[in-house]
Amino acid sequence: MKNLLLILICLFGLSTFAQQDQLEIAPNINVNPDAISMDTFNLQFSFPCAAFVGEYGVNTDGTDIYVTQWLADSFARYDELGNVWDRFVIPGVQHVRDLAYDGQYYYGSPSDFFFYVLDLDNKVLIETITTTFRVRGMAYDPVEDVLWATEQWDPMFYKMDKQGNILDSWLPTGITLGSISGLAYDNTSPDGPFLWGFSQDSTGAIIIKYDIPNQAQTGNMIDVSVLGPPSCYAGGLFIRLMELKSETVIGGMIQNELVFALELGYANTLVNIESHEMLPEMEIYPNPVQDVLNLNISSQNQELSCRIINQAGQIIQDHKFNASASSNITINTSMLEPGIYFVQISSNKGYSIAKKFLKAK
Repeated sequence: MKNLLLILICLFGLSTFAQQDQLEIAPNINVNPDAISMDTFNLQFSFPCAAFVGEYGVNTDGTDIYVTQWLADSFARYDELGNVWDRFVIPGVQHVRDLAYDGQYYYGSPSDFFFYVLDLDNKVLIETITTTFRVRGMAYDPVEDVLWATEQWDPMFYKMDKQGNILDSWLPTGITLGSISGLAYDNTSPDGPFLWGFSQDSTGAIIIKYDIPNQAQTGNMIDVSVLGPPSCYAGGLFIRLMELKSETVIGGMIQNELVFALELGYANTLVNIESHEMLPEMEIYPNPVQDVLNLNISSQNQELSCRIINQAGQIIQDHKFNASASSNITINTSMLEPGIYFVQISSNKGYSIAKKFLKAK
């Protein structure tokens, strides 16, 4: 009897481990289901993942919906009703995360220093392009014919040409989240263009809107974790006018659970984050700075992280401190090389504030 009980315990442990292995979860994320107020969504469609274990990336040409398998090397093709019409592999391509689509080719990376150019309709690898950073989220900008990407789990955005050359990079200011798993470009919403990111912070599945010209988070955050199980994690993201819909949709993947799409116009009206859960705006001075950067932050009593990040997305300094109702923090910047940097304050809820400063000569 004891031997049988031991075997059952081991089997349960292996099953639990296997379930966790199916998901790619950002390190050090803070999943707090009570942090966000829920909303009823204007769902355009949703269907459960049924192609294989480890579904992550998703994008569409408006008719066919392609998904990726981050665990291995498979792709699948769905329709809007969730029917799986095809499963396939492309030799030399594996572990793809988020997908971008330019009307002809799809782009995706295995979270590495390169991305694939893929013809998914004909199941062909067109090219592999090297980069100077590890690519995760990807989106296509048809106005400038360029790609946008995120690096690993950081909220740093990169604008690059199709040969992988970086044209611009920025860390969004304002209150935002890290652990970006998917990215979508939006030139449909008024006053754009915008980027939308899919974050694993806080509840695990939050869509965030970013203003590209102002390099800032707009305040629109949509908690879609209510669509999935109690513990769910963001995957890929896309924006597209679907063939069977009259409105442009913003859609995504809750890893290994479901593919969904919301009406983009409705998504623009949602701001679901409770204000008391956010960090307030912070002041930094002087700017430009030489030896000491001062930060003034009003906050509830909590532990905060402070990072200095360069334009390449590298963390130069990383500090932790306990904030009170009003905190004044000093950062030694004397050892920094002259140039542009970002100071980012993050709370234990997963929210963060970032501001740009110039290190003077």
